Amino acid sequence: MKKLFLLSILFVFFVFSSGYAQSKSKNTIEKSKIQLSVGSGYVSGGFPIYAFADFTVIPNLTVGPQINFVFTPYYFHFVVSGRGDYHFNTLLNISDEWDLYAGATMGIDFSKPVGFSAGAHAGGRWYWSDKWGVNAEIGGGTYFAFTAGVSVKL
Repeated sequence: MKKLFLLSILFVFFVFSSGYAQSKSKNTIEKSKIQLSVGSGYVSGGFPIYAFADFTVIPNLTVGPQINFVFTPYYFHFVVSGRGDYHFNTLLNISDEWDLYAGATMGIDFSKPVGFSAGAHAGGRWYWSDKWGVNAEIGGGTYFAFTAGVSVKL
């Protein structure tokens, strides 16, 4: 069983290594590109409205602000945070119409009492044109969230 597990790990490593070595720069999230996303979903028993921006600092690495408004039957949260994401397009040799990423957020929840908010997330975008697409993300941390919306490249 251990041998099968090790062989599986080696196989996955070699597949991703060869894909990375043969990948083209067209798949990278290029420096100085901006992506904006807005949408809604489900967050820890509530209804969120979110907006975030990705600013590319180096190829495949983005940072940016995020704002969440979360409405529940018993409370309202206004969360302002920063986020950082790694985009896997080059590593996995994925077509430009897709954008798969994972990252983390950290910020302040301005509900009563004011608190710290942090989490990790994974998500993706599918662009049906050069500028417009849809996004979906799942994450956890201070809150569990599943969100979906639209994205635009600037």
